[in-house]
Amino acid sequence: MTPEVLSLLGGGFAGFTFRLIGSLVEAQQANVAALISKQEAADSSADRAQARGGVWVRRGIVATILFAVVIAPFILAFFSTGVTVGSETGLFGINFTNWKTLDGFVILPEIKQTLIAIVGYYFGSSQIK
Repeated sequence: MTPEVLSLLGGGFAGFTFRLIGSLVEAQQANVAALISKQEAADSSADRAQARGGVWVRRGIVATILFAVVIAPFILAFFSTGVTVGSETGLFGINFTNWKTLDGFVILPEIKQTLIAIVGYYFGSSQIK
């Protein structure tokens, strides 16, 4: 090969390589800029959510559930408040309902499950610092 052909091929290869590197760098810069704008949008959304008072709403829910599970049964134990419960018995397709009044406070299974979920959430989130 002549030096002119080598120079032509070398120049063409160098131009191709530098142009490829330049386009890859531009694509990476555009990707980083998109990630930065996405992070800024997420940060501003979190700031707006915090300004709405979401923390106090969650604390209110936790306080209400803890009151219903822990404090209310002790308070209502001093009063003669009753809960009426029906029990059905049946014989040959005929149902009879017997009503009984129970003293105490009813804690629904949903409230217990919510309390368990809250405790698990707070213990789990405290493990990450």
